[in-house]
Amino acid sequence: MAYTYKQLMASFEKSRAESKLRQREFDKATAESRRASAESRREWREIKQQMKETKKVVAETSKKVREVSIQLGGISSSNGMYAEEYFFDSLEKKMEFAGIKFDDISKDFKLLRKTPDGKRIEDQFDIVMLNGDAVALIEIKYKARKDDPKEMVNQKVSNFRFLFPEYAKHKIYLGLAGFSFERSAVKEAKDLGIGLLKQVGETVECKTSWVRAY
Repeated sequence: MAYTYKQLMASFEKSRAESKLRQREFDKATAESRRASAESRREWREIKQQMKETKKVVAETSKKVREVSIQLGGISSSNGMYAEEYFFDSLEKKMEFAGIKFDDISKDFKLLRKTPDGKRIEDQFDIVMLNGDAVALIEIKYKARKDDPKEMVNQKVSNFRFLFPEYAKHKIYLGLAGFSFERSAVKEAKDLGIGLLKQVGETVECKTSWVRAY
């Protein structure tokens, strides 16, 4: 089929117009892509900045938490030392617990031994009172809590007998001393036959009518 010059020119102009349209669409798409890319880079820079600021805040918070923990640890340690000295001095003056007279008193009994199968047993006893056939183990707490009496019965008695076999046949009496007590701790101590030592004014009050030997 033969085309006239006019038809050829019309077809050429149409093709050129379509080409220009496609070029504009391509340029538009390219521009949008560049804008999107630029926006993504801007958002990523903002995210990185936020992450940097967040890390800084977390680091500062962690530092403050560590400082507070150290301070609280120091306070707790000081409170524990004060409580131990306070009750030790009182017991040392009387050398008596649960109506039993004792010959010796010591604090901070601590020892580590291995069982025949290689297991390591280590424990520390705040105050230990001794005579020829009895031992009093006094646990000192700034504030006595519910689980403290059970721990004494389930752990302290057996550990003491293992770590200090020379006293294995002695009767063991338990006492829990503290400046304050959770109500549940008092009930547990009574149920388990553990004496209670409390600060009352300038003196130490010992309640031991329910104490039993282990």
